[in-house]
Amino acid sequence: MRGMLPPESRTGIKIMSLQLLMQDEDAPAILRAPLITGTIKRFWTDVAWGELDCLLVDLPPGTGDAPLSVMQSLPLDGILMVTTPQKITMGVVRKAINMAKRMDIPVLGSVENMSYVECGKCGEKMYVFGPSSGGQLADEFGLPFLGSVPLDPLLVELADRGRIEEYDHPVFGAVMEPLTKKTELVT
Repeated sequence: MRGMLPPESRTGIKIMSLQLLMQDEDAPAILRAPLITGTIKRFWTDVAWGELDCLLVDLPPGTGDAPLSVMQSLPLDGILMVTTPQKITMGVVRKAINMAKRMDIPVLGSVENMSYVECGKCGEKMYVFGPSSGGQLADEFGLPFLGSVPLDPLLVELADRGRIEEYDHPVFGAVMEPLTKKTELVT
């Protein structure tokens, strides 16, 4: 197998990011559209992924060059939409869903991130970015709503320590379900 070997997380998840290739971790990656497109394609063609159950590509929000490049150049079985409760975000996600539909890419479902904060003392949920609206968006497009991810200090702490895979929340099982079903159809 030839190509760049992706680093692996503690649990064996292969990871590739432009940030991992930068010599200075504080240096910005200043790329115009053609370079973004080329980099995305190289991550697909030049990284020695080996056998994978699933390849997840995390994209910036919207319908810009990066999402368009991925939708046009990678063999996608489907995409998951991630939103937050704010109305402006919902508008961006609506456009991304419509873009996927126009490109005949199945939308496997949606997830609402930063949905609420749970009080550590009383358990009350506080909707700091407004009321949850991810379910409404899913209903609007006939998509499965896979759940809401809270703003959780533990998640932030684990991510900062490079141990994000230790975070356990019920929504992640729901998020993985359509990916698992899609993988079963492919194998």
